[in-house]
Amino acid sequence: MSSVRNDLDQLRRLRGQLVAGDISRRGFLTAAMGLSSAALLTACGGGLTQQPAGGSSERGGDPNVVPLYTVENDPATLAFYNMVIAKFEKDHPGKTVKVTVYADANQLQYLTTAFQNNVDVGIFSPAVSSFSDFQQAGHLAELDDLVEEIGKDDFLPGTRIVIGGHDYGIPLQSNSSLVYYRKDLLDAAGLPVPTSYDEYLNAVKALHQRDGENQVGIAMAVGATAQLPLQFFAPYIYQSGWDYFDTEGKLTFDQPEVRDAVRRFTDIMKYAPKSLYNAAYGDIVTIYSAGQAAFATFPGRLGVTIDDRAAKVADNTGVMPIPAGPFMTGQLHFGSGQQYGLYARTSDPDLAKDFLRRLTTGEDALAFALTVPGHLLPPMKSVLKLMQDKIAGATEGYLAKRKEWLQTFIEQVPNAMTSSVSMGAVTAKTFDGKILNMCPWAPDIWPSPPLDGTMFQDILLKGESVDAAWQKTAKLMGEKADAWRAKNPDWKPEVSR
Repeated sequence: MSSVRNDLDQLRRLRGQLVAGDISRRGFLTAAMGLSSAALLTACGGGLTQQPAGGSSERGGDPNVVPLYTVENDPATLAFYNMVIAKFEKDHPGKTVKVTVYADANQLQYLTTAFQNNVDVGIFSPAVSSFSDFQQAGHLAELDDLVEEIGKDDFLPGTRIVIGGHDYGIPLQSNSSLVYYRKDLLDAAGLPVPTSYDEYLNAVKALHQRDGENQVGIAMAVGATAQLPLQFFAPYIYQSGWDYFDTEGKLTFDQPEVRDAVRRFTDIMKYAPKSLYNAAYGDIVTIYSAGQAAFATFPGRLGVTIDDRAAKVADNTGVMPIPAGPFMTGQLHFGSGQQYGLYARTSDPDLAKDFLRRLTTGEDALAFALTVPGHLLPPMKSVLKLMQDKIAGATEGYLAKRKEWLQTFIEQVPNAMTSSVSMGAVTAKTFDGKILNMCPWAPDIWPSPPLDGTMFQDILLKGESVDAAWQKTAKLMGEKADAWRAKNPDWKPEVSR
């Protein structure tokens, strides 16, 4: 308890120095991230909660408090919130922000219960696939005025949430999932850095168990976690020239080129340890960090981890696009994003929008991106330019050491997307740029376990043929989509860029 009190005292001093201009944003974050999560959360006026408390019906929250509900409880994010809150309080005397952390595993249930009980959740970041349902239920405030203030042209393509012609989300991050590779192992085997699928498969195969049974070709996973298989399979289906559905919601997973993509993916997965045939994201990080894999597919967070915990592995690692198929080889990838929404009945919408703008634009947004560089990439062009300038001018630290990694991740972001929110971006061997097009039946395609994940496990663990597993899964996906449309006959897709 005394250590938490000591951390709180230290944090109060840091916040005072930040507001007074005695330390920089970076200096504040560097010092604050070393403090306990308990102290950081307490300083935000919040806490951990399993179930939301009841509220009142119409803007009944405290007008002097902006609520911020989040699933993020890591020290870096909490330090960032403390930084922005301290400056917000300086500019708005008597006003503050209260952060509440709840569990990611029951996020949908938690928010649904909160809405039912009229809890003012203020600013919150739901799963992207939930925005449509929340908007239809009247839980989201329109953010058109904030988007206009920021400038529509500042948003990277496909990062806004537009429903019925109105904006309901402000993006906080975007990323791309690429391949980490061991330069030393490729060199020792006399292999080039792969630029085609055949070269990639050959390298993964050649390096598998080359230096012993504990050395695998690749760390990549399938499993029961919703959208985990989608993350790793995405470049294979995109680079086949197709997606799961087209922009109108018509099934395209049944195209023969998609079957070939399934075969290419499973051929690569044969050189992953069998433990990754039913795994979670952290298992990939563990295996690659231990130096036990020649390749690993992951976003930027893996780079930050190995730089901190496995310097020898990091110093022998490069990052490359994934050459997963014949269409736009190495140019189309999985990329996820997050958006903040605003509760429709929050007590002071204008005050909340001001804090939301601070979180997502300018130097504060850059500071957030640099808490996990390469993973939390800015979705605003202006902030991305700030980050690129920061990387170019870096002479020490992670930005200088891992400059090539960061540049590679940034280069791939414009064409990195996910089928659940960019439905039909790749269709009939055509790609006209990243889009936002919500797949409303996404929860039925990627539940836990997801349909594609079950398909891959049937092939890899049960020995089912690619053709049989793919045909069965395509049929089931079509039935799920048809069932949703039958219940929502007036639905029409809404595509924005």
